[in-house]
Amino acid sequence: MGRAFNRLLWAEAINRFGDGFFSIGVSWIIYTHTHSVLPLGFLWAGYMLVVGGLQSALAPVADAADRRKLLVGVNVARGAIVLAPAVLGLFGLYRVFELYPAFVLLGIAGLPARSAVSAMTPALVPEGQLVTANARLQGVSEAMYLIGPAVAGLVLYTLGARSGLLIDGGSFVVAAALIETLPPLGQGRSAGDEPYWASWAGGARAVFSNRRLWLLAALAVLAQFTDVAFIVLSVPLVRSVLDGTTRGVGFLEASLSGGYLVGAFLMDRAARRIHPGLRGRLVLVFCLATAGIALIPALWWALLTQAVGGIADAIFQVEWQATFQAGVEEGRLGGVFMWQAGAQSAAAAVGALLAAGMAVAAGIPAAFAVIGLLGAVLAAVVLMALARLPQGAPV
Repeated sequence: MGRAFNRLLWAEAINRFGDGFFSIGVSWIIYTHTHSVLPLGFLWAGYMLVVGGLQSALAPVADAADRRKLLVGVNVARGAIVLAPAVLGLFGLYRVFELYPAFVLLGIAGLPARSAVSAMTPALVPEGQLVTANARLQGVSEAMYLIGPAVAGLVLYTLGARSGLLIDGGSFVVAAALIETLPPLGQGRSAGDEPYWASWAGGARAVFSNRRLWLLAALAVLAQFTDVAFIVLSVPLVRSVLDGTTRGVGFLEASLSGGYLVGAFLMDRAARRIHPGLRGRLVLVFCLATAGIALIPALWWALLTQAVGGIADAIFQVEWQATFQAGVEEGRLGGVFMWQAGAQSAAAAVGALLAAGMAVAAGIPAAFAVIGLLGAVLAAVVLMALARLPQGAPV
C-alpha cells in the first residue's frame, strides 16, 4: 500500500488504542458517582446532537483544507482537551462535572478527523484497492481497540479511572506527530473554489442524487443507532447485571473489537468470496446480536453476541465506505462523509435517549432487546428497497 498509507494506518491505530481508555474511564466515573443510567444517556445524547449538527454544518471543511494539516490540528486539540481534566485532578481541582464539557468539546474538535481519513484514502492507495485499504484501516485500528479496552480495564482497575484520560490524551499527541510526516495529499480539488454553502449543498446532493448511496447511508445510520445501546449501557450492564468490574467492561469492549478485526480480515483477504448481496444484509445480524444480549445474563454470552455483531458490522462498514469512495468524486468525499457522520450522530442521540429511558423503565437487558429489534426491523425495510433497485453496483 505504500509508506504514506501505513503511517495513516498506524496513526488511526494509536488513536483507537487511547479511545478504549477514555470511553471506559468516563463512563465508569459518571456511573460510579451517579448510580444511574440517565446521566450516561444524557451525556451521549447531548454529545451526539452537538457533534452531529456541527458535522453537517461544517461538512465542507474536510474538503477545503489540506487534510494532513487538518488531522494534525484536530489531534493536538483533542489531546489538550482530554488532558485538561486529568491535569486538574493532579492538583485536586478535578470534578465529575468537568467531564461533560470536555466530552462534548472532544467530539467537536475531532469533527473532520474520520471524514478526512476516509476522504484522503483514495489518494494514498493504488486504484482498485479501496476495499483492501478500508479493511486494513478498520482491521488495524480495531486490533488496537481490541487491546486497548482489555488493557484499559486492567489499568483502570489498578490505577483508577482518571488514568484513562492521561493515556488517551497522550495517544492523540503521538498520532499527530505521526500524521505530520505524511505528504500534503488529499485536499479536495474543487471545494476551495466554491462558496461555503454551495460546497455544503453539493455534498448532500452527491449522496441524495444516487438512490443506492443514500439507502446504503440509511443502513449505516441504523447500525449506529443500534450500536449506541452498547455504548451507553455497557458499563451499567457489567456493573448491575454481569461481573461488576472494569475488567468485565474492558473484555466486553474488546470482544466487539475482536469481531470487527475478524470481519476486516475477511474483507482484506477473502472479499471476493463474500457475496456483495450478503454484505448489506449483515446489518441485520449486527442488530439481532445487540438484541441477543438480553437472552442470557452472563458475561460469556455478552462477549459472544458482541463478537458476532462485530464481524457482521465490520464487513458492512468496509463495503459501504468503499462504495462511497468509488461513487463520489474525490473533491466531495470529505463533505459527504461529514454529512453521513452527522446523520449517524443524530440517530445515535435518539438511540441514546431511548436506551437510557428503556433501561430505567424496563431494565438494562430489555433496553438492548428493544434497540436491537427496532434497528433490525428498520434495516429490513431499507434492504427491501435496495433489493428492488437494478442489479449492478455492490451492496
